[in-house]
Amino acid sequence: MLKKKFIALLLFFTVLLGLPISLTNVAAAAAPKAKNLTSVTQSVNHASPETPIIFSHRGSPYNNPDHSFSGYNRAIKDGTQYIEQDVWLSMDNKLYVSHDDNLKKSTGSNVTISKSTSAELDKVKLRNGEKLHQLKDVFNRYGKKVHYIIETKKNAGDNTDTEKALAKEIKKYNMKNNLIMQDESIPGIKIFHKSLKNVPILWLLDSVTERQYSEEIENAPRYIKFVSIRLEQWTPKLIKLAHKNGFKTNGWIINTYNDNYNALNTLKLDSVFTNNTKETAHLIDKWK
Repeated sequence: MLKKKFIALLLFFTVLLGLPISLTNVAAAAAPKAKNLTSVTQSVNHASPETPIIFSHRGSPYNNPDHSFSGYNRAIKDGTQYIEQDVWLSMDNKLYVSHDDNLKKSTGSNVTISKSTSAELDKVKLRNGEKLHQLKDVFNRYGKKVHYIIETKKNAGDNTDTEKALAKEIKKYNMKNNLIMQDESIPGIKIFHKSLKNVPILWLLDSVTERQYSEEIENAPRYIKFVSIRLEQWTPKLIKLAHKNGFKTNGWIINTYNDNYNALNTLKLDSVFTNNTKETAHLIDKWK
């Protein structure tokens, strides 16, 4: 009863102040829980062409702002167990969730996370009126109701401070059993793994030729769980090589029916990043 009264009062003041009701509903409503949530260990160990993992890329970007609560809610309701966060380190060492360092594209504000303080960044709004979220906001909202796949982002030449900050945040919020870490940087991966040895890691490879990818896979640290390559650059030879070396495979980004077909039926990947969780989940069930 008290909760209902609180929400009613919140709605009243929302109308009074002229704030968007839809935004208030997102903030006030309980966060959804992933359906049939299994442990990260179980889902990683069982990731296969028959039971591929769906990673919801930036939430649900087709109909919601990237990395918004509304987008995460939609992805969870559409069947995901993993919502993605890209994290950047602010000038005062706070982890903010955004695909890009500069926020012009996602918010309309020409603000750069790595060159701004949290006092400045907390004033920035996403295009649906939600605030720019810190990683702690996401953890506080969803807790252990869903799993996370978190990419550390940084500019060329940056050090491993983002990975160190992420490891610290994970320990603070006791999320070490609820996420997969992803990174392009082997030095960053090594630093993170040293701090949190049991957290699965996905390595984002970035080469041009099949031979270059083969060399990267052959030389990758064996504690890495997933090797991830852009969907159109995967080949059957690379899939075989990844499995031979003990790695699960991952492809990005799934946008269309043909992308789903190529990833799940032709290449038979163990996991995918998708922009449309509902369609990918439906097609996985259909093609079983």
